[in-house]
Amino acid sequence: MKDNLGLEYAPWYYKLLPQQEILTEIALTHNFINEFFDNCNIKEFKNKTEFKFINYGSKQLVFVVSVKNGKHYTMLVNQPATSFGMGKKEFDNLTKLSSEYPNIVVKPLGYYHNNGKELYITPYYYQARCIGVDNQWGMWIPEPTYHFEKFTEKEEENIISKMIALLVLLYDDINKTGISECRLDGGDFILEKDYDEKDILNNLKLIAAREFIKLDLNEYLDILKKELTSNIDNPIIIGKKIRKELTSSEVESGIELGLKLKEKIKCRR
Repeated sequence: MKDNLGLEYAPWYYKLLPQQEILTEIALTHNFINEFFDNCNIKEFKNKTEFKFINYGSKQLVFVVSVKNGKHYTMLVNQPATSFGMGKKEFDNLTKLSSEYPNIVVKPLGYYHNNGKELYITPYYYQARCIGVDNQWGMWIPEPTYHFEKFTEKEEENIISKMIALLVLLYDDINKTGISECRLDGGDFILEKDYDEKDILNNLKLIAAREFIKLDLNEYLDILKKELTSNIDNPIIIGKKIRKELTSSEVESGIELGLKLKEKIKCRR
């Protein structure tokens, strides 16, 4: 794969605890990854051609694994500062959600841990766009070089409302739980490279699910509205202060669409 996959590898993408040393942690991370390849039961990984750093977050380092049959996979490795167990929790959360909503939630393929380190594997969406905020709402695009491109006004209204709609759709009416710690402004949703602006829902995917929160649906929606339209301290659902607030109309349109989608699915069942 010759096209740009993301970022050039650099030490400053690592998140460390005060007592950790960067060169040591880089070596430990790479030893752990190589150990995974030696021991994993994913047959195709025995014929891997390379793994390459493509992105990062506050909790994980992200790599793409290429194998000889031409397929590619995403590998998410805990940051050195991330508490052990977070990877398994997210793996389980994504497994649960993707089993019910396979078209809109990425499905994990495998989990591995050893000596306090952990990673999990998911399908790789080639040069997907990570939605987020860099002063303005937009998306990070890998090619031709990794850069941020802000949304037009029309794109912003369309895409953001669909992200909110998916959060509403993914609320579990039976167990009364919704997704929390969701970074709408930080890359937890992706758009596939050749997305159709007229059919965003079929190209939009949730790729992170750190936590669930138990609340009645109406309470969940009220909190979501407040957190997305004002820069409040200690937000619950979005996890951290939002970097650019949304308008009430953007949030309301997303919630309205999400409730319609929930009703449509109920009717099919």
